[in-house]
Amino acid sequence: MQLFVMISFSLKTRISFYLSIFWVLFSFFIATTYSKINNQIIIGWFDLYNVYWHIFYIVVAPVWIYWIVIRPYNWIKKIHKTRQKNEN
Repeated sequence: MQLFVMISFSLKTRISFYLSIFWVLFSFFIATTYSKINNQIIIGWFDLYNVYWHIFYIVVAPVWIYWIVIRPYNWIKKIHKTRQKNEN
């Protein structure tokens, strides 16, 4: 019995996945380094105890929209198209 099942994703999906992971980490970096002083991003200061979660959710929103709305819609459309093609 195989412990992990490897699924072969397309190159486009793998690139999208890795870019999404990068964007989530970048969003967390922005949320932890965001300063209320003059609304500037301070690169040299990284505070895990003072995370601005609203900034994180705003910056990471495109990733969630892509993986929860756009990607499943494209998969469903692709499945529907192949079923119609097989019926004809």
